[in-house]
Amino acid sequence: MDMSKERHIIYVPGLRDQHLFNKSLARLYPLVWKPQGFHFHTISPHWEEGISFTPKLKMITNKIDELSVGANHIYLLGVSAGGSAVLNAFSQRRDLISGVVNVVGRLRAGVNVKPSLDKATKISPACRESILSFENQNEPTLSEVDRRKVMTLRPVWDETVPKSTVSLKGAKNIVVPMVEHSLGGIAIMTIFSPMIVKFFKGLD
Repeated sequence: MDMSKERHIIYVPGLRDQHLFNKSLARLYPLVWKPQGFHFHTISPHWEEGISFTPKLKMITNKIDELSVGANHIYLLGVSAGGSAVLNAFSQRRDLISGVVNVVGRLRAGVNVKPSLDKATKISPACRESILSFENQNEPTLSEVDRRKVMTLRPVWDETVPKSTVSLKGAKNIVVPMVEHSLGGIAIMTIFSPMIVKFFKGLD
């Protein structure tokens, strides 16, 4: 790694990102990641506000552009609904991104899965748009090199996001020994964070 470059993580949380508990998590996570050598930036899309994903995606790409001025290493980290969001951002700025991680995030509608995409995103049309945009428009454009920059992580069992909708062909897809959507996501962001750190630093 070029020691003159700093490592920056752009973190995008999932639905209900304005609820007190999730805001508290967003304040906690930098305490986990900064000691591991990363500057931590949270972009909260306000998923339940508005119906379009476009302005939410713009928030992420604007932050990428801001951080790229110093030729830094920039990594994208999305949890739940944030997973498809960061992969859409990666698709627009792939030359500026060193690595991407999807934590318990749905990346496609899925076939004969429960909950259905419509049910899972009923409180956020923007989230639905993000997932379908990645599945139908951006995922097909990813090269083998792009896909090797991506890691997905999910628990053994997830009641909210069907397991077949999380992984990405050609990426590093990991199942951690946890159960439940929220608990699995929190554990991956904390207890299992060294797995992500190793992946990110291995891409430098």
